[in-house]
Amino acid sequence: MPADKDVLPSLDGQRLGLAQCIDIALTRNPNTRASWQRARSAAAGVGQARSAYFPSADFTAGATRSNYLSLYSRQQTGSVNTLNAGFGVRYLLFDGGVRSAKLKGAEAELLKADFQHNTTLQDVALNVEESYYRLLADKALERVAKQTIRQTQYHIDVAQARHKNGLVAKSDVLKAATEKANADLLLVRARSQVRIARGQLANAMGLKPTESFKVNELPQKHHQRELADIKHLMAEAETNHPKLRADLARVASDRAKINAAKARYWPEVTLNTNYGWQDRTFVSTNKVWSLGLNVTWSIFDGFNRRYTVSRTESDLAETIAKHDKMLHDIDLEVWTAYSKLIEADEAIKAARVLVASAEENVRVTEGQYKNGIASIIEVTDAQTTRTTANVQLVQASLNWYTGMVRLEWSVGRTLARATPHNTNGEN
Repeated sequence: MPADKDVLPSLDGQRLGLAQCIDIALTRNPNTRASWQRARSAAAGVGQARSAYFPSADFTAGATRSNYLSLYSRQQTGSVNTLNAGFGVRYLLFDGGVRSAKLKGAEAELLKADFQHNTTLQDVALNVEESYYRLLADKALERVAKQTIRQTQYHIDVAQARHKNGLVAKSDVLKAATEKANADLLLVRARSQVRIARGQLANAMGLKPTESFKVNELPQKHHQRELADIKHLMAEAETNHPKLRADLARVASDRAKINAAKARYWPEVTLNTNYGWQDRTFVSTNKVWSLGLNVTWSIFDGFNRRYTVSRTESDLAETIAKHDKMLHDIDLEVWTAYSKLIEADEAIKAARVLVASAEENVRVTEGQYKNGIASIIEVTDAQTTRTTANVQLVQASLNWYTGMVRLEWSVGRTLARATPHNTNGEN
């Protein structure tokens, strides 16, 4: 059950893993609290529907002072005090099934609210995971930028040494300095993205962007995981996805409304009983009681029942059609997420080859420049290629992680499960 965010301690300075971030979000995010209250409201609705199966009891008491006029003598009888008190019980014996239909409808509404709450939890967890991975990716890009600055500073040192010895022109030093300035700008942008990503993660967790916390790194090879067959994943989604299950509960609710509308054609039979006293004095021995059976049967209501049944049947048909569309949409989401995950996995393999090739190209080109074989332009081009390759590897890894959580979300799996992480990671 969500707790009050105002009484929870601050997270400033704490190091959090992914599962911890999700747990915090499920407690503090306003969307989860709102959906929880909707589910509680639906549970109260079930209690309201069940109350119709219990008798209702009332206690009444009254006192009046009046002056009556006798119609026979046409004389006033004078002021008279009348006191009464009584206890009455009313119980509905038969209503054609209205109570039963309303109870089933309320239970279906509760089931729908529960699955909608589960959907909200899944959506919040998905947002946290994507924000978490985005923050880690931006931190990785920041490290790439720092590495690029170190490498470009090395190029400046080499170019200055060669220029001092008269081996290259001053333009080589200026070219290397320009490359270093671009690397500095890349770091400024990377740091800004880290700040933004940290604020987005805090917002997804239900925190203020100003709250400071650290997050754990993930293993570099965590993405190696066997994927299930796509048909099996689709079948799992059609069975477990909370949106689809909420739709099925909505169908059951609409069917209960049809039964309740049809039950209004039947009479309503009620048992009434009363016991009490009535007299002119407060203490009385004049006991009164009654026991009765009332039957109410609406003969004509301006075709209201007929149109009510027609309307509820149309609502049911619409709900079923929407469920069918939702089913197709979920299948497409699973198919798309599965395809993107495969693409991301292949992209990681290709990006690793590209990074290895770019690293080797930089090593060879720097050696050639020292020996006077390559130009400074070739060195800066090789460095640019290496930076681009590292950025592409980070992006491919981010796409894999977000693709995996998207696939699990589309299948309807619980996202708030423990994720392996390195507790020594600096973030």
